[in-house]
Amino acid sequence: MTSAYGRDAGGRAILGGSFNPPHIGHFRLAIEIREALGDRIRDLALLPCAMPPHKAAEGLLPFELRARMVESVARHLPGIVCDRREALRRGPSYTWDTLRAIRETRPDEPVFFILGSKDYEMLDSWHRGVRLPELCHLLVVPRASAADAEVAAATRRLWPDARETDALLPGGKSFRICAPAAGEGRQTFGLVHFLHIPWLPISASDIRRRWLAGLNTDFLLPKTVADILREQESEVLKHWQTTEHKHADNAT
Repeated sequence: MTSAYGRDAGGRAILGGSFNPPHIGHFRLAIEIREALGDRIRDLALLPCAMPPHKAAEGLLPFELRARMVESVARHLPGIVCDRREALRRGPSYTWDTLRAIRETRPDEPVFFILGSKDYEMLDSWHRGVRLPELCHLLVVPRASAADAEVAAATRRLWPDARETDALLPGGKSFRICAPAAGEGRQTFGLVHFLHIPWLPISASDIRRRWLAGLNTDFLLPKTVADILREQESEVLKHWQTTEHKHADNAT
């Protein structure tokens, strides 16, 4: 793949999230994407969100604790790293600002931003969401229930002039994004790639509920993450317990 965002190899993939807590689903997805992209990327960065603009901060563990848990696993996974850059900025952690900062430090390298089909379909509700292809390529991993036609329809809704191009990987689908540019008619930006990669249906909220109830979280959390949660039990309870109690009260 050749584009305005770098050469064919040596780039970076970005998988952002609140990681509250980081679980097996996050790391398994990172491994699958890292292996699928091969030498197209130098590494895949797990990027904890400092202040998610679309989620309430209440119940969110401190950034340092979440990043530490991510790092405890990533250090043992070849080609996967933790990127702490969002802790350096104040205010909401907008994806646009993060990707712009990455482009400033890596202007000649391709950047792939990873997101699920649900977030992808809501991209027009994000801060400058439909402009993200100006900064990166989008790598969409549809949930099993999302049909190719639905995701393709979302692409044409977000960018009416998007046109299908050669797929990044066999079995996938790719679109080249075009958008208006003042005085220049249509301008070509990044690519959108759909990759059918296994996505484990693991819920962080369900893990929090189980953890607070003292239930077994084996095979849902990596051991190092479970160990850190146990070591930091008082801190975790301070953030998780109040929120879960409120959810329970609202359900009654």
